[in-house]
Amino acid sequence: MPTIPYNINGVELEFHADVNRDVKPELIDGLNFLIVPDVVVGYTLRNIYIRSAFDSHALPSRHMMQKGVDLSRFNGVLCVQGYGINPETTAIVQALQTRWEQWGGRRENFGPFFKKKLGQPHAVAGHHDHIHISVN
Repeated sequence: MPTIPYNINGVELEFHADVNRDVKPELIDGLNFLIVPDVVVGYTLRNIYIRSAFDSHALPSRHMMQKGVDLSRFNGVLCVQGYGINPETTAIVQALQTRWEQWGGRRENFGPFFKKKLGQPHAVAGHHDHIHISVN
């Protein structure tokens, strides 16, 4: 099983101590598409903190299928403290969620900007403090 690397396309990835980085290859492919330094005009994405991957969830969570991750900090700013307040964090979060919708292998895209499953609006609680993405 491949592991999520510490750097994708020049963007540093940091991980919570409990994160198991072993995930399906399709998720690695999706992260390689999603994570780019120039995801949004006017700001540079330098680092992302991954709060959860294959860990601390129960089935049928996509995390336990090794197909989902939670991104909770962007350039050192917690999503919950920056989204809607800090222009850089807000722009990065919105750009990441928008970019994820362009990837053909995406399944879930839940965050503070919107919540979609298979490209359609999806009612799900939470996700105001992170972006959850998953693959098929």
